Amino acid sequence: MEEFISDIDCTVPVPASVQELEQAIWHYKNTDLSGDDLFCQWQAIRTGALSQRFPEPEGDRVGGEDSY
Repeated sequence: MEEFISDIDCTVPVPASVQELEQAIWHYKNTDLSGDDLFCQWQAIRTGALSQRFPEPEGDRVGGEDSY
């Protein structure tokens, strides 16, 4: 029978800080993961990245006519 993604039990911790996220990405890139391990690691990185609070850019950063 086919296994669905929702049936996978992931125990990989979700990175909470930018440093943990960078370490998780490094581990993901430098480890030979496959199958459920690959998916769980990717999902943890995705969830951690989406939960980060990055500051919104202030103003328009693209040069306009006055920059010439």
